[in-house]
Amino acid sequence: MPILDHLSLEILDIADFDAFHSQWASKIVAALNKTLPKGFRAKAHTSIGTREVDVRTDRSLDASTKQRLIAQCQVTDSAIVSEVTFPQDLEIFVDYIDRGKQITVGVLEIISRANKDRSGHRNTFVAKCSNLLARNVSLIIIDILALPAFNFHNQLLEVLDIKKGFFKDSKKPLYCAAYHQISSQENKPAVEFWRYALTVGDSLPNLPLFITSEIAVPVDLERSYMEMCDELKVFEK
Repeated sequence: MPILDHLSLEILDIADFDAFHSQWASKIVAALNKTLPKGFRAKAHTSIGTREVDVRTDRSLDASTKQRLIAQCQVTDSAIVSEVTFPQDLEIFVDYIDRGKQITVGVLEIISRANKDRSGHRNTFVAKCSNLLARNVSLIIIDILALPAFNFHNQLLEVLDIKKGFFKDSKKPLYCAAYHQISSQENKPAVEFWRYALTVGDSLPNLPLFITSEIAVPVDLERSYMEMCDELKVFEK
């Protein structure tokens, strides 16, 4: 099935991109969990800029302790209060599970409008991707939204000081790419990556998601995309 124009009124009347985003992530997770070997598990995860948020209750504190802690944190200057919008990322994590410990070995990101509608959101996302690769986490980025216009792949290469492999064809604003860290011949860290320029009407490729330094599982984007469109009744008359 060719890539749909998710900004067209015809498609938006069926479902906004958030619906496609969530449904597609679920289909990819289900497919990966059928492919991954024992000890590995894929799961969808919604985060606000970080991998986890640890929230603890104060109900275990007695009244005197609570008052003392509040008093210690008194600020005399007036604070500025402003409403904000935090970018929420729906990510797919592949974890290696051993003896109760979970180590993230791969992350798949489907770009949403919120990822690139503000410079701060864009910078945060690119920094996160760079950090994942530095931690030896395999990464896949999928962007099938032409607007807002921004290319995370090109920006990531600039941050990593990579000199080749940029997208230059502005007529193909959509793309997907897979990355993982390897060692160069000089035993220095290097990044190996595959990138595909796309446009509305193209088919999606298979991408490798590395779960070890040598072993990758294929991510069949086309099949999961087709199943997602079918479940959302995109072509129902």
